[in-house]
This record gives sequence, C-alpha cells and structure tokens, in this order.
Amino acid sequence: MGKVLKQSFWTTIIIYFGVLLGFVNSLILFPNYLSTEQIGLIRQIISASSILLPLTTFGVSATYLKFYPNFKNDNRLKNEFLSIQFFLIIISFVIICSLLILFSDNIKDLFTEKSQIFFNYYHIVFSILLIMTLSTLFEAYLRARYDIILTNFSNGILNRFLTSISIILLSFSIITFEKLLLFQAPIYLLGLLLIFFYSYKKENFSILFRLNKIKKYINEITNYSIFSILNSFGNILVMNVDILMVTAFLGLSETGIYTTAFYIGLMIAIPRRAIAQISIPVISENIKENNFNKIEENYKLVSLHLLLVGIFIYLLIIINLNDIFYLIPNSQNFISGKNVVYIIGLAKLVTMAFSLNGELIMMSKYFKFNVITILILAVLSIILNYQLIPKFGMIGAAYASLISILIFNLIKLIFIKLKMKILPFSNKTIIVIFIGLLTYFLSIYIPNLENLFINILLKSTLISIFYIILVYKSKISPEFNIILSRIIFP
Repeated sequence: MGKVLKQSFWTTIIIYFGVLLGFVNSLILFPNYLSTEQIGLIRQIISASSILLPLTTFGVSATYLKFYPNFKNDNRLKNEFLSIQFFLIIISFVIICSLLILFSDNIKDLFTEKSQIFFNYYHIVFSILLIMTLSTLFEAYLRARYDIILTNFSNGILNRFLTSISIILLSFSIITFEKLLLFQAPIYLLGLLLIFFYSYKKENFSILFRLNKIKKYINEITNYSIFSILNSFGNILVMNVDILMVTAFLGLSETGIYTTAFYIGLMIAIPRRAIAQISIPVISENIKENNFNKIEENYKLVSLHLLLVGIFIYLLIIINLNDIFYLIPNSQNFISGKNVVYIIGLAKLVTMAFSLNGELIMMSKYFKFNVITILILAVLSIILNYQLIPKFGMIGAAYASLISILIFNLIKLIFIKLKMKILPFSNKTIIVIFIGLLTYFLSIYIPNLENLFINILLKSTLISIFYIILVYKSKISPEFNIILSRIIFP
C-alpha cells in the first residue's frame, strides 16, 4: 500500500505542475502569439491523433492491465504477452492509416471549407499517432507494475514544457508556425524514448517471435482486446467528438476558442485521472481475488473524495471566471467561450461523482456491457452535437457533452447496482453538494476589487477557508480531517 500511496502522491504533484504548464500554454502563450485559427489547427491535429489512438492500440491499455496478474510470475509468459501486444498495435496502425489515406477525400467532405487546411498536415497526425501508439503500450507496461510517475511526467510536464519552448521560439521569429507544427512529433517522440528506456531498465524485456507458452490464452486475450478497442474508442470519441464537430460546423477559429474554454473546465477532473491510473491495477488484483468488500469500500471513498475536490476546484474556477478570462491575452477573442466552462465543469463533476464505475466494469467479467454503453454514448454524443451545434454554436457542444455523460454514468450506475450490489453514493454525497452550494451563494457577497490578481487571491482565499472549515466541521471525511489536523497541529 505504501508504494501505491507514494505513486499517487508524486503523480498528483506532477499532474498539477503539468496543469500549471498547460495553463501557461493554453491561456497565455497560445492566445498571445497564435490566432484562434492556428490554436484550433494545433488542437485539431492532437484531437485527431487521440481519437484514432484506441483503434491503433488494439485496446492494449485495458488488456495489459487485465491479464498481467496472470503472467507476472513467469518471465517467458510476460515477454510473450508483451510481444503479442506489440505485433497487434503495429498491424492495427498500418490498417488504420491505410484506410485514412484511401478514404481521405470522403473525410474531407465532412468538414467546412474553413477547416480544409487541416488536411495539409495529415502526415503530422500519422507521425504523432504512431508515437502515441507505442507510448501507450509501454505506459500500460509500467502501470501494471504500479509505476506511473515517469509516464505522467512525460505526458503532463515534458510535452507541455517543450511546447512552451516552441511557442517562445515562434515569438522571437526563430521558427515559423509551420515549423512549430512539425516540432509536435519530435516532442512526443522524446517522451516515448524516455518511457521505453526506463521500461527496459526496470525489467529487461524481449520482443519474441515464438509464442509457445501463451498460445492457450490468445483467444481470450484477442476477445477482450476487441471489446477493449470499442470501449477505448468510444471513450476517446466522446472526449473529442465535440472538438471535431465544432471544427466541422464552425471552423478552426471557433475550435480555438472552444478548446481554450474546455481546458479551463478540464482542470476539475485532473484528480480523477491520478486516482484512476493507480487504482485500475488494484481493481484488477481485487477482482482476480474476488475481494469485493475492498472494492466497495474504495468505490465509495473515491466517489466522496473526488466530489470533495471536484466541487472545490469548480468553485474556485467559476467564482474567478471573469478575471481568468480577462487575464488571457487578446481576451476579447476568447470571451465568447466563457459559458462553455460552466457546462463542461458540471460534466466533469458528474464523472467524478460517479467514481470509477467504468474502470470497475471494464476490469470485471461484465466488460462487454461497458463496451455497449460507451458505443451508445458515442452515438448519442454525435447525434446531440449534430443537433445542438448548428443551433447554439459552442454552447451546444458543451450541453451535448453534459447530457451524454450524465446518461452514460446513470446507465453504468444502475448496472453496477444490479450486478454487484454496490453504489458509490451515501448521505455524505448530499452533504458535500450542500456545502458546495452554500459556499457558492456566500461567494456572491465577496466584493470585487479593481486589481485582477488581488481580486482572484482574495476570493480564492476566502472561499478556500470557508469550504475547508465546513468540510472539517461536518466530519464527512475522517481521512481529510486527519490530514488537516496534522497540517494545523503538526
């Protein structure tokens, strides 16, 4: 358990430092030195790579974590298992890229004329996609061994830091925007090399061509991988379909505004990412050992604490939202995305409150149901975006995300209750929501100061003190109270 706590602690630190870098990139450097269309183009290239990633990785993230406990005590089996995953993702990558090239003209017809420039950079998408595909395999390799610090450093800090450097080089006219786009692939490549060599140093693996020992597991692995592909693709599609459809309907400039606002709302869900990364291997181990009492205990604790943290971050963002947008360079170009933050923030709160329900189902024998629901969600999300974006613009895309995510999580909640007889909620959930609402209403009476920085500092400090006192006095989280007591009375 000590190793898990250590990994969680350092991962959280790394992720939040990465958030700071992301804040600098998305809300300061990008708006200051790039047009909204250029921002939209960069985001679109990354989103296109991300949305294709589940197809090229052949479900390796979930599959590796699901089956690794069965092979971890046999070196030959571990190497054969890694080899199968490697060959599958290479074959998948070749197939997907071939199809994209073959049907490129048909895909172009789906996008507005304002977004056609994106197709001039197809080769960058393929390069980043290949690097991401290989990175995913070795990230799963390390996560199965409860080692997530370096992968989070690579994805959360290194990539963003190098992106910051490239923007600064652009600002001094050392490179052009065209070169900046070309630098995206080497930025991701450096992270891949770091993860690869660290993985090899941690445990000398081999890619084998003779797969004798693992033959009897191949059908089971392949079957699970296929469902894992569909699940991962659905998840990524849901996370990126609004960006893709905003580009298709409204153009790259609107995409730049939307993704900037989206990033602010995305900060709310960052704690969930840290907890999920280290919890999935634990869930897999507990399911293998049929330890459902431990699963239920963690299920409720994760929901409560994610909601506690999520509401707190959401309050800090919406209370300071006007000042945050005024701090963005060329803020007049981005202010139209302000209302997107409120709705995307609520969508992220919904996901956090429902705990690790998707991960729990995916690691269990009911994994096929997770695939069904994610595909339903993907279709629902596309339909809602198709209906709402033309009518309401960016705000329609945000509402589509909120409605889809709420329905999706309710379906999974009902299923887990019926099959596993557990729920993530308790009376404490209502208390947390009440504390959040009370804190928000009290924040309305905090006076506004002329200086933006002092105003943000004052509001954030007062809200933090009030929220923490209410949570402490309510005693809804003994773990939180113990930590706070140690800080105040060391």
